[in-house]
Amino acid sequence: MSAAVLAELAIAVRASAEDPACRVVTLFGAGKDFCAGADVDELLAAPGQGGAMDYGRALEDVLEAIDRHPRPVIAAVHGAALGAGCQLALACDLVVATADARFGIPAARLGAVVNYASVERLVASVGAKRAGEILMLARTVTGVEAVEWGMANAWVEPDALDVAVAEVAARVAALAPLSVSASKRGIRAVLRSWGGDREGRVGFEDAAAEAWASPDLLEGLQAFRDRRSPEFQGG
Repeated sequence: MSAAVLAELAIAVRASAEDPACRVVTLFGAGKDFCAGADVDELLAAPGQGGAMDYGRALEDVLEAIDRHPRPVIAAVHGAALGAGCQLALACDLVVATADARFGIPAARLGAVVNYASVERLVASVGAKRAGEILMLARTVTGVEAVEWGMANAWVEPDALDVAVAEVAARVAALAPLSVSASKRGIRAVLRSWGGDREGRVGFEDAAAEAWASPDLLEGLQAFRDRRSPEFQGG
């Protein structure tokens, strides 16, 4: 994944965040892998801390765009999700992986170091000890292990990935958008609070208040009482 691809991805993610019709975002990798990592040739062309920091900033821009997106972002992981690819999956709200997918951050094999935000996401997902295995032992885990470790929500056989992700996306899209968005903000606020950021809680409480005051709440309650499927409008 080159810096140019990262820039295009950041633009696409932010564009979807501005689309009022968007209920959920899914990320798929073209070809045999979800994302095999950074473009090594590009890093070699600009060796040293400067080039690495430029690439790191471009990557973090994408990860922050996912973090700030008002709707859930789902990663559909097949093949390799290594380095930047693993960091991309960790930044997503939900992850569905094939059983034979490979997750890992082999930065230590290259003499590189991932940024603090990605270390934080990894520790939040798998805990400190397993984060140590992934970062300090350069361990790679399968899709099955990723579910056991907390890096993914579910694993499926390779030929079932598209259907499984579509089903998860459909379930998200059928729910009350303001409620789902507020829940995402709450989860992210808790994670950021571990680093001392308290502003996220205020944003969550504002989003929760908006959901409680929305017509969608009345629709959800009436649908439950009438034993029918609700028709949420996102307001």
